[in-house]
Amino acid sequence: MAIFHSEDRLRQKQQRADRAINLAMQNRWAEAADLNREIIQDFPKDVDAHNRLGKALMELGRYREARDSYAESVSIDPMNTIAQKNLARLNKLVEEEAAGTAEPAPTPVDPSLFIEETGKTTVTALADLAAPDVLARITAGDPVTLEVHGNIVRAIGPAGELLGKLEPKIGQRVINLMKMGNQYTAAVTSVDEQALRLIIREAYRSPSMGDRPSFPTASADTFRAYTRETVIRYDVDEEDEEGYDEVETEPELGAEADLEIEGAVEEPEFAEEP
Repeated sequence: MAIFHSEDRLRQKQQRADRAINLAMQNRWAEAADLNREIIQDFPKDVDAHNRLGKALMELGRYREARDSYAESVSIDPMNTIAQKNLARLNKLVEEEAAGTAEPAPTPVDPSLFIEETGKTTVTALADLAAPDVLARITAGDPVTLEVHGNIVRAIGPAGELLGKLEPKIGQRVINLMKMGNQYTAAVTSVDEQALRLIIREAYRSPSMGDRPSFPTASADTFRAYTRETVIRYDVDEEDEEGYDEVETEPELGAEADLEIEGAVEEPEFAEEP
C-alpha cells in the first residue's frame, strides 16, 4: 500500500512539474513560480523545482529571491552546474541592483522566436565574445541587431552593447544575402560566461532570390522548436559545440556567395528537467 502511495505522489509531482514548464513556456512566470513553490513545499529537496523557481523569479526581475532559490539548489546538490552558474550570474545582478545599475526586468519572451524553420533560420555561436559582466545582463530571448562592418557582422545587444561577432563563414553568407536585399532578425537562444548562441531568422526575402533558402541544410525536418531547450531552460550550462553540415551555396547566388556554408542541424540537448 505504501509503495502505491509513493508512486502516486511521484506521478503527481511530475504532472505539476510539467504544468510549471508549460506555464513558463507561455511566459506566465508568476504562476510558474507559485506552482514550483508548491512542489518544493511537498518535496523540499527537489533541485529541479528550485532551479525552475529561480528561473521564474529571475524572469520577474526578483533577483535576490532568484539567487536564494539557486543557492538552495547548491546546498542540496553542490555539484549542480545549472544552479552554480545561475548563482554566479545573479550575484552580479544583485550587486548591480544594489548600486542602482541593474538592467530592468526582462520583457516576456515570444516562444515563436525559437522555432527553427528549415532554409529560413540557423543557430550559431558568436565569436570574440564581450566580457562576462556584459554577458551577465543578457538572457535567452533578448533581441539582437546584426550590423555589418566591412567583412564582419557584429551582434549588438538590446542596450546597444557589443556582444560579439558572427563566425566568418556564416557572417559572410549573411553579408552576401543582405547585399542582395534580404533582411534578418536575431535573438539569443542561450548564454553563459563562455558562450552565446543566436538564432538568425530570414525576416524578408528579396524577390530576386526566388525560392532559394538563406540557410540551406541537409536536414529533412521542416520545423524544430528551440523553446524547451533554451528559453525555458533553467540553466546556462555548457552545451555541445554547434553541429553544422557544410553545404554549397546555389550557383544562382553569384560568385561572391559561392562558398561553403554551415547550416544548423543541431539535435536539441535538454536540461535535467526543462
